[in-house]
Formats: sequence, structure tokens, C-alpha cells
Amino acid sequence: MRKLRLVTFFSLFLLSACSPQQKYTSVSEAIKSVEHNMTQIESSVEAHIDGIQPISYKLDNKEYIRVYEFGSKEKRDLGNKHFEEKIQLLSSHAPIVYQSGYYLVLYYSNANSTTRTPKLTETNYGEKIQKALISIE
Repeated sequence: MRKLRLVTFFSLFLLSACSPQQKYTSVSEAIKSVEHNMTQIESSVEAHIDGIQPISYKLDNKEYIRVYEFGSKEKRDLGNKHFEEKIQLLSSHAPIVYQSGYYLVLYYSNANSTTRTPKLTETNYGEKIQKALISIE
């Protein structure tokens, strides 16, 4: 009986290790997979980049994510450049910036970091966001 349990457990372990990574069809779907207890919030006018209003999400731990859809990679790159210029003037603590397709995703973490932008490993969701965005089909 113990052998059967051990074989069953080992089989389930191997099957779960071989299962494919979750694939997402949109940035919104990927971001929502990171944390189930996030809520969409209103974005202030100050959050706009090049006239693009982001979709903003607040996480349970008071961190938040902003998703900008630029329509093209060139516009996204220009928006990222303008954001970087703006953040240089405004803050000593910058968000983690991700780029996926024509989307720009900003993750504002509460991590206690010694650097201007926290490392992914210092945050609660940094690595999860990166992994989710990489898995977009």
C-alpha cells in the first residue's frame, strides 16, 4: 500500500513538472494572473504618458501596476523615453518598467531598496509580472 502511494505521488510530481507554462493572450490577462486580489482603480491625469491613460491596478499590499497601450512599438519606445525623462525630475524611487509588444507596464513596489529602482527579487510581484508577460502568445 505504501509503495502504491509513493508511486502515485511520484507520478503526480512528474506530471506537474512536465506541464506546460500558462500562456496568455493579452497583457491584461497576464497582469490579472499575478494576483487575484487586485482591483482596477481610476488613473490620475498625472499618470498619462503622451496622452495615453493607463489601466491601473492596486494590489493588496498598497502597490500598484499601470498598463499603457501605445498601439505600436515605436510609440511605446517614445512613451518610455518620455516617462524616463519625467521620472528623473519627480522621484527618487522609480517603478520597474516592463515592455511587451506595444504595451508599457509600470510596477510601483513598496520594496525597501537601496537602489532607485528595486530589483525584481526585492519585490513581492516583480518576478511574477515578468514571467506572466513573457508567457504571452
